[in-house]
Amino acid sequence: MHMSERQRRSDEPTANAVARGLNILAVRDAELARRYMRHKHVPDHVIERVLGHPGLRRRESVAQSVSEAITPSAPQDD
Repeated sequence: MHMSERQRRSDEPTANAVARGLNILAVRDAELARRYMRHKHVPDHVIERVLGHPGLRRRESVAQSVSEAITPSAPQDD
């Protein structure tokens, strides 16, 4: 099933938080991504869908893929 424009999230802050959460997932782990999205007030059912069912994720816009990109940084000494 292909996602249509209608299925893209219209709530931009939530969409950006989910995009950033998925970037965190890619570089860290699901628990950190989940914690970030909860901190940004993404509803639990959305978090579970995007983390647990990758095929049901909405596509991010080109602007989101650029603005929500995470660049690796060197580990910090504690």
